[in-house]
Amino acid sequence: MTSKSGSELPIGFALELATDLDAMDIFAEMSENEQQSYIDGSRRMNTKQEMREYVASLKQKSNNK
Repeated sequence: MTSKSGSELPIGFALELATDLDAMDIFAEMSENEQQSYIDGSRRMNTKQEMREYVASLKQKSNNK
């Protein structure tokens, strides 16, 4: 899976997005810069639970707009 800018998504991030379709839709609608920011942030996650919470935060960010 790749972002709009062509960056490869880290596997854990891609897998969590695949299990949370709402978060995946939100990520797909982001600008290239926003996507890259989330991709970079996902690389700092160390556990599956951290990644799950990080992906869930996409929905929280969307709700705050």
